[in-house]
Amino acid sequence: MVAEAERRMVERDAMISDRIRLLYDPLYAIVGFASQVPEIKAPINEYGHVGMPMLLRMLRFYPQIFSLFVGFENGDFFTVAHVAGQSRTRFRSFLGAPENAAFSNKIITRRSDGVRVERWVFLDDDGLEVGERDASPTTFDPRERPWYGPALRSDHVELSELFVFVSTNEPGFTLSRAFHAAMPGVFGVSLAATDSSDFLDKQRITPSSLCFIFTRAGEIVAYPDEVRMAAIVPQGGDIMVALPQLSDLKDPVATGLFAAYGENGTPGNLVYDVADRSYIGRVIEIPARYGRDQLLGIAVPIDEVEQPAIALRNQTLFYSIAFLVFAVPIYVTLIVFWIDRRLGRHHAPLHAIEDE
Repeated sequence: MVAEAERRMVERDAMISDRIRLLYDPLYAIVGFASQVPEIKAPINEYGHVGMPMLLRMLRFYPQIFSLFVGFENGDFFTVAHVAGQSRTRFRSFLGAPENAAFSNKIITRRSDGVRVERWVFLDDDGLEVGERDASPTTFDPRERPWYGPALRSDHVELSELFVFVSTNEPGFTLSRAFHAAMPGVFGVSLAATDSSDFLDKQRITPSSLCFIFTRAGEIVAYPDEVRMAAIVPQGGDIMVALPQLSDLKDPVATGLFAAYGENGTPGNLVYDVADRSYIGRVIEIPARYGRDQLLGIAVPIDEVEQPAIALRNQTLFYSIAFLVFAVPIYVTLIVFWIDRRLGRHHAPLHAIEDE
């Protein structure tokens, strides 16, 4: 049973790794191609951005994308985010978006007096406007974001370090690439790491098993409980906010696996104890293309792995005892009868005994 659990752990990490690969590989191609399309390179005008129809099509086709954005060297910024669904309820509430809003559109430009302002427009699934917020001064500057500088200095699609999104206060990262035009800039996509929570929760091998993603430094990236994860993410609008530590989750199973991995020093299978309960753990490296210094952890309690075998053993033992209870008396009677016959003892017929 333990060997079977280890085999299933290998299957799970393969499934999760494949999902990560299938999730992000197309996005590398999208960013590389879209960043060179003339509509994307066009500057923001009084009506918005000519690339808006293309951005909406991409968001509809790839729901795993949180947002698409264009940042310019003059500080202008245009982004469209997917805000529909239960998982984006908190974000819609934060923005004051209508319930029927499927997309949010943030536009940052500089007024004639030099003040940079942002305004929000909300769209339904058909791209029709269903609400807006008045323009207000902003300090957000795309040139100061962690995805801008590395992309501007590169000819390839760049993967940012993990950071906490200002707009949603959740960890994520971006894929971005620079473009050259009359007004240079950077095009990119944002992906929320917590969008993997539901998928990880469905990968349980046993009822209490755990799948999560963390960094070598002990930071938590994705965890199957979104509410618990949201409670520990740092609040605030800093340019770079550190990811929460794994220890902040107060989950002894997760921190126990991290500690065991630190002692072992290499990825693979290991066994560790938490509060007098033994676990089989597995840690594998996530390729740097999908997240630098990130690891996938899987923990399975050994007693839950062995439980089916124990239940089968107990059931078999019960039936064996029941069989003996009913079979032994019959067996003893037959043996006694056989012995009597061997000794030549013959029992008188019942009617003869009654006559006497």
